[in-house]
Amino acid sequence: MKQYPHFLFMVSATETGRDSKGNYVEPTKSTIFLSECREETNGRGRQIVRGGQFVIFSSLIQLPISCAPIKEGTKVFISNDSTGTDIRIEGTVLKFDKGQLHNRLWI
Repeated sequence: MKQYPHFLFMVSATETGRDSKGNYVEPTKSTIFLSECREETNGRGRQIVRGGQFVIFSSLIQLPISCAPIKEGTKVFISNDSTGTDIRIEGTVLKFDKGQLHNRLWI
């Protein structure tokens, strides 16, 4: 059994804007691989404290200690494959916890 069978990606989008002629320019999205991970669905409706309020999260993501911190509000998705085509779940980072042996992320 593999400890981290899934793959965590961040969605990065450029700002909408205008070109030199004043025409609307569509934002472009790109995906950035962040780390291998293990996604655990919140089937019991557990909650976390965020900003002094209780929030029900969708999934807890277990990450290796080598994963860099990820800011709250970052759009991410978990994929079953390393290419990011088989999306398992997507959401916004609610909380990131850097632990001593592993990191955790809630979406």
